[in-house]
Amino acid sequence: MLVFIMPVKSKEITNSWEILSKLVERCVKSACNQTSPNFRVVVVCNERPNIQFQHPHLYYVEVDFPVPIYKETEQERLKGYEYAFHSKEIAMKNADKSRKILTGIDFSQQFQPSHIMVVDCDDCVSKHLAEYVDKHQDGDGWAFRKGYIYREKSKILYMNTKTFNQTCGSSVIIKYALHKLVFENPDWYDCTFNVLPGANIQPLPFVGAVYTIENGENILANKQITSQILKTNLMQGIGSLIKKIFKYRLVFLSKPIADEFGLYPCGGSN
Repeated sequence: MLVFIMPVKSKEITNSWEILSKLVERCVKSACNQTSPNFRVVVVCNERPNIQFQHPHLYYVEVDFPVPIYKETEQERLKGYEYAFHSKEIAMKNADKSRKILTGIDFSQQFQPSHIMVVDCDDCVSKHLAEYVDKHQDGDGWAFRKGYIYREKSKILYMNTKTFNQTCGSSVIIKYALHKLVFENPDWYDCTFNVLPGANIQPLPFVGAVYTIENGENILANKQITSQILKTNLMQGIGSLIKKIFKYRLVFLSKPIADEFGLYPCGGSN
């Protein structure tokens, strides 16, 4: 059985609780659309999102973790530590996310899962993942080297063909018994590896997830990711352009893709 673990940030640090709730609803709908019934979805949150969707395999775990709001010290303010402020704030948010993931993993033990997958609550996943895990129960896990990047309300997807798991948090399925390998630091969930010592992680042979950007609620990536995809500095030369061409492919958002991932527009840039 595959269990999807979805950490959700607190209402207190959202730009729009309404938008985040819509993103979570799209995400859980996507995960619950599996072709195999052998899955569970565990949402870990400070406050339960305002969504109407229900499913017998969907569970909520509410926690009372401190809200990760970083308060700049007077010393930092006087010395102009703008970068330090943002990096510490992001580190706190990542630590909060990791605690919620670990809570979801502990909760999922009751389902006796063979594998788990962390899913960022604004992303979407393929409906074929649980079925694939069913057929490969002995596998240590799979890294999503290929995946779609979706800019909210766009008709085009950017397909990362080589390094998707180094960009998106919704990109690794791992055997439950091995999950501690991706938590070498308990305050950081690491999905960006090329090789994971102690586990035989294979590339997933199909596109497993959609990373959504510019939805107004990403912790790290909004227009920065889009800029990296769309822009190539001429000073970098033709070599850089060729690398990007082979790394990203433009794909039209067709009905079959939308149906497979449960993808529809529901967020937007602020």
